[in-house]
Amino acid sequence: MFDLIGVRPRVAEVADRLALRALVDSYAYAVDNRQPEQFAELFCADGCLVMPHPAGRDRTKLVFDGSDGWARAFAILAPFNATTHFVGNHLVSITGDDATGETYCLAHELYDKDGAQRMIVRCVRYTDSYVRVGGEWFFRTRDLSVDWLDDQVLHAPSGDRFWGAR
Repeated sequence: MFDLIGVRPRVAEVADRLALRALVDSYAYAVDNRQPEQFAELFCADGCLVMPHPAGRDRTKLVFDGSDGWARAFAILAPFNATTHFVGNHLVSITGDDATGETYCLAHELYDKDGAQRMIVRCVRYTDSYVRVGGEWFFRTRDLSVDWLDDQVLHAPSGDRFWGAR
């Protein structure tokens, strides 16, 4: 026979971890699809996004919160024709209705410069704090840092557009 003592708490933790991962994935989806309303719904009422100033090299941080803040956060994406966030590692620690986590992401950003299409790939690390409100998880704070980036010209594929050269 199976011993089911202690199984229920483990099932609840797995459900929490899946919900937190869905929250992280929903963030990437909202950003890539330019959906600021969906993006805003991922944060609790007093939640905020913290990120390095895009033009600053002095480690200045920008803090975005509330509807004005979310609109300003999305304005940073304006120079990019498209973005794709590929979410990797997602580590969390859950204590009741609070959790902390770290998420790794490769952010791909396409833009035009001097008649050429270019792509920036950023290795992004999010340090997150989460809160459960009414049974649903939200970001309390999402602090973005960039570990490294690569900026390169994109080259048109030769041969078949899907498979490339053969």
